[in-house]
Amino acid sequence: MNILEAKKIESKNLKEAIRRWPRFFETPAFVDDQNFLEKYGIQIPEKKKFPLGYLKLWPQDFIVEEIAINEELQTVFPEKFLHTRRDFLPEDPIIYATLVKCGLSTLEAVEELVRMLNIDFKNFKYAGIKDKRAITSQLVSIKGSSAEELSEINSRYLFLKNIFSGNEGINLGELKGNQFTILIRTGPDFKKEEFLKRMKETEKNGFLNFFYLQRFGLPKLTAHHCGLCILKGDYEKTVFTAVCKPGEREPHYFKNVRKEIEKLWGNWDEIEGILESFPVTFREELKMVSHLKDNPKDFVGALNKTPKQIELWLEAFASFLYNQKISSYLIRNEKPPEKLPLILGEVKKYWLFYEDFLKKYGIFSVTFALKNLEPLKILKFRQKVIKTTEKIKILNYKVLPLGVVLNFNLPKGCYATAFLSHFFNLASGALPKGMSNLPIDTKANLGQPSLEEILNKFSEVISSPSWRLLWGIHG
Repeated sequence: MNILEAKKIESKNLKEAIRRWPRFFETPAFVDDQNFLEKYGIQIPEKKKFPLGYLKLWPQDFIVEEIAINEELQTVFPEKFLHTRRDFLPEDPIIYATLVKCGLSTLEAVEELVRMLNIDFKNFKYAGIKDKRAITSQLVSIKGSSAEELSEINSRYLFLKNIFSGNEGINLGELKGNQFTILIRTGPDFKKEEFLKRMKETEKNGFLNFFYLQRFGLPKLTAHHCGLCILKGDYEKTVFTAVCKPGEREPHYFKNVRKEIEKLWGNWDEIEGILESFPVTFREELKMVSHLKDNPKDFVGALNKTPKQIELWLEAFASFLYNQKISSYLIRNEKPPEKLPLILGEVKKYWLFYEDFLKKYGIFSVTFALKNLEPLKILKFRQKVIKTTEKIKILNYKVLPLGVVLNFNLPKGCYATAFLSHFFNLASGALPKGMSNLPIDTKANLGQPSLEEILNKFSEVISSPSWRLLWGIHG
């Protein structure tokens, strides 16, 4: 089943479930305050004093535009199909294009385009993963397709523009950074002068480069638990955690579904039948359970049905340790080192750097942990060393009665939410009292071209039941 078919099924069933059990979809206001963030290893000085700041009520509230390796900005604005400054030669083996999307993750968008173009997944490449709950743009490379086929792409969730051709595909991580245009909705506790003062200080000194909540798999926030289970060699518990552990910020309806599945553990046919009603929400779970239906005890095989997910889980656990390590210095009122390694990779000294934390979570042997990865079909991880503090370039901003619009650049690998968490206790879910739900044109408010045309392109996505729930918009 392709992603668009899955979305149609999910939208229909979601609409019916909301009609029958509306209270199970009532969303509280989630606040990323200090107590909550500590669960993910994040400590930010003076966090308790920060005002509330709400993100992503409307898709135009959060815009991400990739800055390519040659520093060319991949804008979200609809433009010509052919790139006006680059050549397109039909004999070239690679086609490049700007992918603009709304309401899909990069992985979902790639899967859909691969299906529509009938090409091998490995022939479609991109430099980084962009947000699902946002309007985003990024450069992609495609092998085995033609300009004619690309021109026929028709989807409510995405479009391609600015195509040109060349000889080499894009590699993962091959980008300069990202430009963000974000509306942070504020309430009565927001003080403009304090915000501007902190912004100047952050521009001068940088911000703590934590891995933010997206790294841990919103809305479930259980990815690091799955990564730990894998490193301990408990493959069944990994699958169980992924399928049955209720998500911290999932709607109560889906929490109850997971609890029901836990009671049926091992009855794979019945579990599959439950999951099939929501093939987007339970997309990865379905892949694993479908394998277990035919191979009831093969939990390694079930995990290998979703190799990308395994990598994300392992990266989440590595990020969790990294966050905790930075915070351990702050708790002792010490300055963190300029850089910290991640445990991914085979350099044992990097693992031993986190030895106390690893033992705390039951990993007493690095050799044993690495051996537990051998049965799994995952890529060999690149050894990474991460800056603990990152600089920020704020391009423009505007303080409005309903909040602050910020336009800024970040280097690759940095989270805009991690940066914003140094100014606000970020909120999501139900809109807190005293905040406006008015949709605005974030780009136009900064003197840039209007988003009207692109919002019209994505109007079906924004108005559909599943995405209204995704953005917390009810009624």
